[in-house]
Amino acid sequence: METLNPEILNRFINPDISRIPGVGDKEVSVEENEVAIRAGHALMAHAMAQGLAAVVPVTDEPAIPASVGSYRIAPCSMADVHEPPYRVDDTDIQDQLNALRAQNQQGKLDNSLVVACAASVSAAADALKDTPRAADERIVVYICGGGFVSSDVPLLKWHYIKVSHELGQRVFVPRYHVAPTHQFPRAPYDVCAAMHYLCAHGFRPQNMTFVCISAGGSVGLAALHLWHLQGRPMINGAVAIAPSVDLTLAHRSWRGNQDKCVLHYVPPEHPCSMSQMYCGAEAHERLQRHPLVSPLLGPLQHLPPVQVHVGGDDALHDEATELAARINEQQGSAELFLYPKRNHYTILRGKTQLDALYANIRQLTN
Repeated sequence: METLNPEILNRFINPDISRIPGVGDKEVSVEENEVAIRAGHALMAHAMAQGLAAVVPVTDEPAIPASVGSYRIAPCSMADVHEPPYRVDDTDIQDQLNALRAQNQQGKLDNSLVVACAASVSAAADALKDTPRAADERIVVYICGGGFVSSDVPLLKWHYIKVSHELGQRVFVPRYHVAPTHQFPRAPYDVCAAMHYLCAHGFRPQNMTFVCISAGGSVGLAALHLWHLQGRPMINGAVAIAPSVDLTLAHRSWRGNQDKCVLHYVPPEHPCSMSQMYCGAEAHERLQRHPLVSPLLGPLQHLPPVQVHVGGDDALHDEATELAARINEQQGSAELFLYPKRNHYTILRGKTQLDALYANIRQLTN
């Protein structure tokens, strides 16, 4: 197992490579892809030896020029929002959700949204308000990834503003809380609470489309499961890009694509695994197969139309393709888009790749 090489790590997190607006349009060189893969494995190898906190870099939010788009971080208070109680098949999970619901309605949770708008969508002063600009306004709810333990909200700012530009819609990004400080079910609860907040401010569920990235796939689909259990009208559709939807990590591509993908396989029994970090060391064996943790293993027929996008070299390839298949088997509606030789890093890199991605997403959102 490769140890952490500071030179590789510095190249991987260098702002010139991954943290400036529009970087996604730059085609990925073979060298950059190899550096990203080596750095991804080195980071997790170091985490397994030293603990996760030693390798999660502190990142600044990249500046977004006004000519590209605007955003604001807004509080998301639920004190005056009617939120129905949860009815989950696991008493412990339901108790935790009800406790979060009570705290939220008392204004004791620090939820917030990022409201983003591309300059090409509108220059109006109300573009960043969290209220509809028209009764039938379509919006995107963008669920970032980060392996359940870090937030990609700053890192992916260029992308959700790009999504706003490409789709001609505003984007709302729930800043859900991450593990291990805030373990399951906090993340899907935060997203579900954000949906209630948007509805209370005039948005309609049928005009919302989810775009879920990586671990955001599990969080977003779990939030839709909660939404369904509350008897709420389902949203317009969901786009799952390289989604993590099975925390048992039992699929072959986790190991078969190790030399092609930035994601490093960490077995569920390891303390640094996604399963233990997200669910807790004591509960992960019981919870890792629960449908709110691993949506792939639960009922899927309640979902809206879903697009699943994944690269052929992604460690998540097999669970993503199985997600599309299982949705259709359960009489739902899913469409699979496979991008050969793309991995978890390169699926959002290169103008040709992104143009294809946005063209496919546009079919669902418009």
